[in-house]
Amino acid sequence: MPNASMRLSVPETFSSPQTKSSYLRLGSYSDDEAKLVTGLKATVNDDPAVTREHESDNAGILAFTNKDFQANVEGAALLKIGGGQTMEVTNGNVQHKVPKGIYEISAENGVSITAGSAVTSADIILTASNRVKLVNKGDKVETTTGNTEKRIMGNTEEFFDGTKLTCMRGATTQLTMARNVSVFFGEAFTYKISRSCLFNLGDAQSVTVGNNLNIVRGHDVKQVIGESIKCVLGPDFKSADSSQTILKTSSFKYVPDEDLKVVGRDSKICKTSVSVTEKAVRQGKLSTAQHELVIQAAENMSRTGKKEVIQKDQTIFL
Repeated sequence: MPNASMRLSVPETFSSPQTKSSYLRLGSYSDDEAKLVTGLKATVNDDPAVTREHESDNAGILAFTNKDFQANVEGAALLKIGGGQTMEVTNGNVQHKVPKGIYEISAENGVSITAGSAVTSADIILTASNRVKLVNKGDKVETTTGNTEKRIMGNTEEFFDGTKLTCMRGATTQLTMARNVSVFFGEAFTYKISRSCLFNLGDAQSVTVGNNLNIVRGHDVKQVIGESIKCVLGPDFKSADSSQTILKTSSFKYVPDEDLKVVGRDSKICKTSVSVTEKAVRQGKLSTAQHELVIQAAENMSRTGKKEVIQKDQTIFL
């Protein structure tokens, strides 16, 4: 009797159809039960490399009710399914609550969570009262097509072991209201094809142990409101097409060894010139000369009639 079945039915009325009854049936579907077939299919992974669909043969156990379905179990509920499981809620929400335990999901071939559809947007919310731990032992891909907001009320540690590529298209703003310490071991290359502005309203220190190359193609303007100190412990070379220096007060230059200057034309305009030379070397001969400044003034006076003319001649001899 391949089509034999047993049904335990509780109809609303004595003559109610099956769609208006609650019953449990064992065996194959009858013709009038065809409308109760869900049409859902389950996926089965007998072979990890092959995924196939399993469709019910409409034989086995059928539980149907047009009312609510409730199951109250005082002990443990154990369910083992060997051919896949598919559940669909056509209208309503699904909730799983474990108030005094751990809710665990384990799948060998992956876990997929999807919210919304192509025409309906939906959210995925994960809330933890303590720690969220994410362990990824393979590749990780994140795609965000909207805004991203991240707030951290605590310490943050990041460790990268490998190559990191960051591409930014748009505007970026960074506000740091604390100490920022950056330690870098290796090589750093920065390429900018844009305008760069830096405003620092505090102290700035830069220490370089090694070579420092700075190439500027264009204007280089530096304004210092305060003291500027430069100390070079080694040779200092400067090459320029033209050079202009404007000092508002005084200038001091101290060279304990040699000061060599080779010019085509040397022009100097000054109000007062003071030069003290201990030794002068000219044409390979050593000579020492001492000069004294002598001022002599002579006055010539002449009178003619009522007019008096005073003529003074002053001659400075060196």
